[in-house]
Formats: sequence, structure tokens, C-alpha cells
Amino acid sequence: MINKLTTCISTYNNIDYLKLAVKSVRKNSYFKDNPFIIHAENCNDGTNEWLEKNKHKYNLEIYIEPNNKIVRGIGGGMDFVASKVKTEFINFIHSDFYVAKNWDVELLNVFDKYPNEPMMV
Repeated sequence: MINKLTTCISTYNNIDYLKLAVKSVRKNSYFKDNPFIIHAENCNDGTNEWLEKNKHKYNLEIYIEPNNKIVRGIGGGMDFVASKVKTEFINFIHSDFYVAKNWDVELLNVFDKYPNEPMMV
């Protein structure tokens, strides 16, 4: 099975939970190097600095909007990261999510089982 999934997060000032979310995706994914895009908007809690410091460690594609530059909000942030995705499927998670072991391959198995069904899981 090939990886056809990109994980995306749009976040605002949620650094402690964001760290857990990122670590859970990298630890619990079947595809350890799946594309992972994070958009941080107007954060002033250390999120921007943590992302810059850890982008290589966790293989993250990051987009940081400096304070007061742009206001997209959570929906606009998700639209923004979606525009950067190059895989067939997108998995949007919130910065306070924790994913279970092999979540990505199990999700892809559902899509493979029903290839002709339009769906959202």
C-alpha cells in the first residue's frame, strides 16, 4: 500500500496540545514520513518558535502567519493548508487531537474497500 494521505493542522495558541498532536501523528502513523502540513496564525504562546525549531525533527511543512498579518480563522486556515496538499486524501485534525496506532493505514483501508463510493470519514 502506498501513502496517499496528508495530515493537516491549522492552529492558534495551543502549543502544549499541538506538541502532543504532532508527536502522536509521527509516533502512531503506519507511514512515518507522511506529508504533514501545519498552519499557525497569529500565535504568541511559543507555537511559532516550537514549529521552527522542530520542523525538521518531525518532517513538517509549516506556514506561520505573523501576528496581525492575516486573519483566516480555523476554517480559512484549513482551506489554506488544503491548497498545499499533493496527495489524494487529506486528514484534517485539530491541534488538540491525539491519533491512535496505525490510524492512517486503517483510514486508507476504508477508502480502498469502497473505491467507488464518495465519502468522508
